[in-house]
Amino acid sequence: DGKCRAFSDDANGTIEGNGMAAVVLKSLEDALEDGDQIYAIVRGSAINNDGERKVGYTAPSVEGQAEVIRRALFLSEVDADTIGYVEAHGTGTNLGDPVEIEALKKAFRTDKHNFCGIGSLKSNIGHMDTAAGAGSFIKAVLSLQNQVIPPSINITEPNKNIDFANSPFYLVEETTPWQRLAHPESPSDELPLRAGVSPFGIGGTNVHVILEEPPASHNAALLQASAQNSAQSATQSASLNPEQE
Repeated sequence: DGKCRAFSDDANGTIEGNGMAAVVLKSLEDALEDGDQIYAIVRGSAINNDGERKVGYTAPSVEGQAEVIRRALFLSEVDADTIGYVEAHGTGTNLGDPVEIEALKKAFRTDKHNFCGIGSLKSNIGHMDTAAGAGSFIKAVLSLQNQVIPPSINITEPNKNIDFANSPFYLVEETTPWQRLAHPESPSDELPLRAGVSPFGIGGTNVHVILEEPPASHNAALLQASAQNSAQSATQSASLNPEQE
């Protein structure tokens, strides 16, 4: 019907499209030293291919997806119950969507319920082919930057084959302020916002990335100044930045 309905009970397939995306990556140490604007930190990522274990070339696999998510969490050195949002693959098929949530449940291995939002960019713009993963990555980064989780659209009612109520996940169906989770070892402290991103390629290649918001003190802000001439401008700049040569 021309709409991608990720995780909806009337999901009937993805919408093919194309697109392009670019992401600038830099080591955190260098970015801090250079005073860069940091939008998010890549805590870790993992990739695998489970093509030989699947029943068909296009079929999704619970085990393969769960393995790559667990690996990304391990390499990121974070617990699954500190992830507040997962930008899912979410192609909007009655087979793929339940498989993806089942894989996430196996990977998270927690008894906590409904603390992690689920959404998919594909419900907004369809499947951008080889740029789909980068687009999802950018959406998750912008969500971290703005501390807001945007809704997944085109959901008539949640897929009946997915038991969201008894899972760590909930469908994000409206714009939601991103609530910080309490630190398990120090309830008075709050954890940084964290997100997972799941791009799963046709043929068996699975990827999962863990993102984290940067320290607030390292977010850049625009400071405006004016002067009548270049000499005054240089003086003002020096006064605002004493370390400037």
